[in-house]
Amino acid sequence: MRDGASVGPVNAGVPCYLVEWYHSGLTGDVLGDIASRLGESAEELSHNQSQVHLVTMVAVPADEVVFGVFTAVSKSAVTRTCDRAGIPAQRVTTATEVEFPRAS
Repeated sequence: MRDGASVGPVNAGVPCYLVEWYHSGLTGDVLGDIASRLGESAEELSHNQSQVHLVTMVAVPADEVVFGVFTAVSKSAVTRTCDRAGIPAQRVTTATEVEFPRAS
């Protein structure tokens, strides 16, 4: 990822969204580019309008699918982030974060 990309932990109390993209030819370079563009777009929107944060991404190359987890003030903020990055979301779903107890 490029410097300044907004990827990190979930913010407590902020809604969480699961985003899906279907993309053939998933490689490490392609995923890195997607993550960088989304992170930069989230950072730009957070500075200008809405708080949006890319938390993590998971790719399943065999199924040609990429999942992204965002925290944001709204579903539309996540959609704008993806559109601005040039990677329109194929599906955005409200998600629920589950916190697991930490091992002592």
